Amino acid sequence: MKPSVFFYNLGQGFKGVFRNSVMTTASILVLIACMILVGTFYLVIDTIDRNFKAIDNLNVIEVMMDKSYGEGEILEIGHQLAEICDESPIVDWSKSRWTSDIVVPKDDTFKYVSPDEHFEIFKEMYNNAAWIEAIEKNDHEHNEGTHLGITSSMADNPLRGSYRITFVNLSDFDEVTKVKNKIDEITLLDANGIEVDAISNDDIKDHVELYGNVMSIKHTLYIAGLWLMAIFLLISLFVIMNTIKLGVFARRHEITFMRLCGATKSFIRMPFIVEGIIIGVFSALVSFGIEFYLYEYLLKDIISSATGTAGASGIISAPFWEAYALILAVGFLAIGLFAGIISSSISLKKYLKA
Repeated sequence: MKPSVFFYNLGQGFKGVFRNSVMTTASILVLIACMILVGTFYLVIDTIDRNFKAIDNLNVIEVMMDKSYGEGEILEIGHQLAEICDESPIVDWSKSRWTSDIVVPKDDTFKYVSPDEHFEIFKEMYNNAAWIEAIEKNDHEHNEGTHLGITSSMADNPLRGSYRITFVNLSDFDEVTKVKNKIDEITLLDANGIEVDAISNDDIKDHVELYGNVMSIKHTLYIAGLWLMAIFLLISLFVIMNTIKLGVFARRHEITFMRLCGATKSFIRMPFIVEGIIIGVFSALVSFGIEFYLYEYLLKDIISSATGTAGASGIISAPFWEAYALILAVGFLAIGLFAGIISSSISLKKYLKA
């Protein structure tokens, strides 16, 4: 394209924008609303994802052992758990991994965590020096001769041992529920040889319900965002089309004269497409600025209020310029160009028919 033709199309495009200023403003506002809606839904969903992934042991069920259980009872419960995990398709575990030379499993997907190990984890996470010192001073009061790394070596350790089961897929809620029900049905024989429940509901710790609730919210937001984006995009196309049509109607005689003089369709079409592009690009720029403000000064505070934290310090929020700037800029520009070019092309079909 020659420079003269380029600047002619650009000039005519800007003239078209200002020729119908009211309709142009309406087009820009509707398109901005569409972009802001899409961008905000994306930011909210991504923020939920980032915070959700930061939850420790999200895909873990932890089965706590009763404080009164000895090594034999804990091992018996472990073997029954190993059988349940071996039969479950959502646990990557085989009971053959628990060989005779292994006291308790330490596999990534199925392992036993002793009270002493829980105590070490507690020391790393918290700094309650007085509490820790009170326990550690009685460290040697326990009979070390019978300790196999299953029960605690510390007489005053209030923490319990547990089996941790890691799922490879939490989305299969039916299977997760089946595993939890089987764990709840584990029994032991009492002194009279009668079967009694070994695990209570309170001893089964998991985040499965939280996972389900958050996934449900995320899915709802995703579907709502797609529908609202589609609705607003259609409205944007309709308004921009009418804006372009007004310009085409105002220049209909000029277009007819140009056709009679042999002007090509692309030459006639280009100023109106440029007008649509200008509307789309300007809307994208304004939307990007508004989205930055919304994220930095409103969205974080809204989420922090919902989670009960002050100043958004309790949530994970990615830096806007590092995590979102590029994808939002490209996305807004794509929406703006799509709306501008498509609506302009459709508006001109009637006047460019041979």
